[in-house]
Amino acid sequence: MTNLTAKKIFTESLKDLVSEKLTLFQALKIMAESRIGARKIKLASDDLAKEIEKGHKLSTSLLTCPEIDFDSVYISFISFAEQSGNFVQILDYLLERTKREEESRNAFLGAMTYPVLVISLVIVMAAFFVTSGFGFVRNLLPEGMDSGETARTFAWILLSFFLISGAFIFFLWNTINDTKLYEAFLAGGFLVENGINLAVAVGMAAEIAGVDNKNGICFEKAREGLEYGMDLRSAFFRVKNSSLQNKIEMALFLAEETGNKKQVLLKIADEMKKENERKRKLCLTLIEPAFILLTGVFLLEIVISIVLPVVTDMGF
Repeated sequence: MTNLTAKKIFTESLKDLVSEKLTLFQALKIMAESRIGARKIKLASDDLAKEIEKGHKLSTSLLTCPEIDFDSVYISFISFAEQSGNFVQILDYLLERTKREEESRNAFLGAMTYPVLVISLVIVMAAFFVTSGFGFVRNLLPEGMDSGETARTFAWILLSFFLISGAFIFFLWNTINDTKLYEAFLAGGFLVENGINLAVAVGMAAEIAGVDNKNGICFEKAREGLEYGMDLRSAFFRVKNSSLQNKIEMALFLAEETGNKKQVLLKIADEMKKENERKRKLCLTLIEPAFILLTGVFLLEIVISIVLPVVTDMGF
């Protein structure tokens, strides 16, 4: 069981039990003592129940849970739930967030079926060429033709294929899983709707977006501006980020027109979701033709660099 799956099952079980008006301790004890379910979930629940029984908060106990790795965003949301007492709604949000992460991972794994098949076939072909096929080709080489040079050419073509394939797969992974900005706005909007201060909500969005990139820096500067009393537009315009500022401007315009300013961050999240879906569909559509083209170029290079010289020197 992956950590992501374990986190999803744990969150879903805890939410269902807390929804029945049970305390956190009671819910975790039931999860720990259940006759069904994964051992990993039971052990994690048991450890957390013991920590709560000692008087520790759930958010601090999650930091040291050995069975499941809870990320900082998850723990921060649990801390918000402890402050507000609204565990059911926040656990439901965390469950949906975990499902989205799992969906992105599954989409990537599904998209990799064809590339993995192509790469596997190339590896089999390379293994045959190196172990036995190259000996056969070497016997066909005309006298004076360097077999070592032929082998080096083949190795270079093979290396180029794997490097380009790896770069393309890395690009797919980043594109399909590029949801940080969407998750940042969604989290901020959710927290504002549930009564959390706007500056705190934007600070959480900064943590999700990542403080080591321009979007995260923009959120962090916006948080500081909001704490100084700036309005949302001025706060987000402290750092130049044209794409982000355009989204903020449009959402603020819609919010002012409708009179619902609490929905600003959620409206932006909705637009980001549509944008991410468009990019994902485009990537999934391009995978097969891209690898067909890549394989065709790879085979063409072999023909031009190895097969054609052999055939030409043999007088065909």
